[in-house]
Amino acid sequence: MATIIDYKKCTNCKVCYERCPEGLFELDGDGNVYVARPDECWLCGACQMDCHSGALRVTYDLNSKPVFVKLK
Repeated sequence: MATIIDYKKCTNCKVCYERCPEGLFELDGDGNVYVARPDECWLCGACQMDCHSGALRVTYDLNSKPVFVKLK
């Protein structure tokens, strides 16, 4: 899975940075948004749905198998 920012479309509005429940996004030294922790994505799609410019895409690996944890 990957969260991809299309910087040609991105307006740097920081909506993704503000709305991500897992805090995947960070700001670089110039204040531009980037994906800092891609492996922590919950695949909720909030960033993609809320992106006004259509610059974000959350991709899903259809070959991955779900992980089930038995709770005691």
